[in-house]
Amino acid sequence: MHALYRAVVLLGLDLLVCCGPPVPSETVQLSQPSAFDTPLDNRWRKASETRPIAILLGRAETTRIILPRKAVLRVSCYRKPTVRVSYDVGLQSGPIAVAYRFDEKTEQRGEVRVRGAHRNILVIDNPAAAAAFQADLRSSSTLLVKASRPPYDYHHAHFSWDPNDKVLNEVLAACKGGTRDAARRQPVSDPDDDEDAEDDIKGVLTDE
Repeated sequence: MHALYRAVVLLGLDLLVCCGPPVPSETVQLSQPSAFDTPLDNRWRKASETRPIAILLGRAETTRIILPRKAVLRVSCYRKPTVRVSYDVGLQSGPIAVAYRFDEKTEQRGEVRVRGAHRNILVIDNPAAAAAFQADLRSSSTLLVKASRPPYDYHHAHFSWDPNDKVLNEVLAACKGGTRDAARRQPVSDPDDDEDAEDDIKGVLTDE
């Protein structure tokens, strides 16, 4: 009887081992890193070791998909001041209406381009608008961005951060030094900046 009991117990242990998690294969290929995989911890991160570029992950809601989504805010002074707001869903091509508000400050409204291979990047690269946006970053801790194409296409993005964030302050300090000269030297539209932004925010969407 005891021998039969031990046999049953050993058989049960063998089954548990078989049903355990598989041993990871050394040949598994990891996907490209994506800014959308960054923890939602309200911290700015460097997107480049040599250029003044910072990214911040936020949360988003969109009429394209019911479930909560993610968004990325990217600020840069590489060549000229630029701002990019990227969603993890496509926004279609062409211009789109955008309204954004820092903290409880006055809401700013305008029309911007949608760029990127997946048509998911809002581009704010008018030098005056981008410089004003970055100035508000210095004195704020929250941002709401609302992109819309009436009547039914709406995309909201929410961002929060510490105004004393070291990475953000380093990037904005670099912006402060050369914003006016860079704005005079560079055209408003610079395709290289959009390519750089896509390099910083990899693996966002599958091709459609």
